[in-house]
Amino acid sequence: MRLQFRGKIYEAPHTEWDVNEGEVGGLYRGKPWKVHHLKEQHRQRQNKTELTYRGIPYIKD
Repeated sequence: MRLQFRGKIYEAPHTEWDVNEGEVGGLYRGKPWKVHHLKEQHRQRQNKTELTYRGIPYIKD
């Protein structure tokens, strides 16, 4: 997906998750909705991220 913010254009990563439908969690506008559970547990990557704030680059751990 191509996005733009304050004149900078970048590509957003596309992530798909495998999910299992669970039990009914409640009603929304009179129709039931189901709870979804991830098929496998995912952990966030612990990469250092290079960011820029007001033109000043820094690294977030």
